[in-house]
Amino acid sequence: MNVRAARRTWWNLAIVTLMGALALVPAQPAAAQTGAMIQPVDGVVTGVLANRCGSTDSDHYGVDIAANSGKAIGAAYPGTVTFAGWTSGGGNSVTVSHSAGYTTRYLHMVQAPSVGAGQTVGQGQLLGYVGSTGNSTGPHLHFEIRRNNAVQDLSPAYGCGGTVTKGAPINLPFADLPAAGAVTERFAFVNTAGVLHVKDGAYTPWQPVNAGGATKTALGGNWIGWIQSGDFYAKDGVYGGWLTMAGGGQVRDIAISGNRFAFVNTAGVAYVKDGPYAAWQAINSGGATRIELDGDWIGVIQGGSFLAKQGIYGGWLTMAGGGQVRDIAISGERFAFVNAAGILSAKDGAYASWRAVNAGGASRVVLAGNWIGWIQSGDFYVKAGLYADWVALATGGQVRDVAVNGQDWFGFIGSGSFHAKQGLYTSWLTMAGGGQVSGIAVGG
Repeated sequence: MNVRAARRTWWNLAIVTLMGALALVPAQPAAAQTGAMIQPVDGVVTGVLANRCGSTDSDHYGVDIAANSGKAIGAAYPGTVTFAGWTSGGGNSVTVSHSAGYTTRYLHMVQAPSVGAGQTVGQGQLLGYVGSTGNSTGPHLHFEIRRNNAVQDLSPAYGCGGTVTKGAPINLPFADLPAAGAVTERFAFVNTAGVLHVKDGAYTPWQPVNAGGATKTALGGNWIGWIQSGDFYAKDGVYGGWLTMAGGGQVRDIAISGNRFAFVNTAGVAYVKDGPYAAWQAINSGGATRIELDGDWIGVIQGGSFLAKQGIYGGWLTMAGGGQVRDIAISGERFAFVNAAGILSAKDGAYASWRAVNAGGASRVVLAGNWIGWIQSGDFYVKAGLYADWVALATGGQVRDVAVNGQDWFGFIGSGSFHAKQGLYTSWLTMAGGGQVSGIAVGG
């Protein structure tokens, strides 16, 4: 072979080799988002992939995080619940499907999950509570991340004996997962000087919103609203600038749901608008004393009756007449009211029949998620749905106001202090003490 032919042969072989090498290089994924997923629970790591921190176990596919029974478990990333129920090994368990082929699993919950199959969940949203059901030797969360059903090795981010903090980023790269906005747990209270305090997260510092004069607060979506000197003010988030929604010193009650705002003036005229800069729409001619918003529903107490309408321009329905209604609440398609005898009635659906929840003595009702909460003879009671048993959360006859949100946070004012907890099985936290709390709200 002459030199020219040898060079041509070498060149052809080089091209073939290069083409083969290029064919073997996998397609590069989109930039991995480190920390896109967040820790689902607080606790201590007692197991990693194939190792239970002391004994090898090839069938151990995730990490174990030991925590007190009843601690809240949040979703690591937004997604859709594909399984929520019982398995023989995992006990009460949840599986969530995410984008880019990822799934996460949460095992051994203390009770049936707080979500159902097909439900969409946000990052950090409550899934259930730590327990020891199924094949378990103590209360802990078994947590797995899979991609296209392949188990992911989480050990770079989890070490035996290490501690993790709920809501903190998981220090691993997650290819093709964009950063996600976590579900915000927002708390607010008004003190006896009328100073409104707000914070995002149970353990963060309080932020004063005003200098005084507030008498009531309301939370909805990212909006914070309050009545001050008879005017309605609102701000978009803890650090947003405040807007005067309605002035004139005539505001008697307020409500916020998402981007919808409402108030009742001293003449009992109820006004509603969609968006902070939209024009107010009067929805009645007067006589209202209370207004409630949730989803597309608007409810008022007017002349002692419970009236509701779906949307600003919908027709009014008389939910409960007779001039005996003292308090109302709406959550999704669930409605509730308390009459003059203190009987709390609730129903699922505008046209369903009312069901009495108690025998009398109630003075206040709140709804959120599946929870029905009320004050009865100064005690705080809740039940998970119309047909569940009721639970006494706070007794002693000192409860003045209560709040519930869809993340299973419960709050109450007792002896002038603000107490809150997430879930039935955890201890109460003193959110604000000193005997100076006059009003509270819990959002998220």
